Amino acid sequence: MASSAPGPDPSAPQQPGLTFGGYAEPVGIAGETFMRRAIARVIDVVVHIVISLIAGFVFGIILGFALLASGRQMTPAIVAQLQAMTISSFALAMLGYVLFSALQEATHGSTVGKLCLGMTVVQSDGSPCRFVPAVKRSIAYYWDSLFFGLIGYLQMKKTPKEQRYGDLWADTIVCARSAVQPQNLRGPGRFIAGLALAAMVDSAMIMLGLLLKM
Repeated sequence: MASSAPGPDPSAPQQPGLTFGGYAEPVGIAGETFMRRAIARVIDVVVHIVISLIAGFVFGIILGFALLASGRQMTPAIVAQLQAMTISSFALAMLGYVLFSALQEATHGSTVGKLCLGMTVVQSDGSPCRFVPAVKRSIAYYWDSLFFGLIGYLQMKKTPKEQRYGDLWADTIVCARSAVQPQNLRGPGRFIAGLALAAMVDSAMIMLGLLLKM
């Protein structure tokens, strides 16, 4: 009489499964808390402000040389014109910040702030964050950050993986890098490349906004 094959041992540790893309499923992966993500965001905003100041300084130098070449000078009226806030410059600054965050997350998974706190963004299946989802969550940040982040905070408390509206829309999770399977992590070279690309695009948006004021 043939004996039946023994079933799986329920006490044995479970191994992560694989998705169609070959990535490990984030079994039991925990999302990062609101406070840690807020600290990372503050760091990112500071970096963005520094990039904006540098971009404005470089634009001022280029404009000064252009004025000198045409026989004109930098006058208080021109300075006031550059400092004035317009709809186009505001929109371009917002777009620049969206791309600043999205390019870093799509290239490496972490912005400067997230990397400082050992965090990264992954898709809900554990695969690296892709560009379109990164853009989606970056756009949705402007909704999640309303009322000093209260909108995002309340939503995060409703989800087991601390996902704000942007994460739900983009199907992403912000988690500790140590919780991600090694094959899904990206190295320092991609971080540097992503930061450099993000800084250039962010600077270009700032300069374009200043140019449209002229």
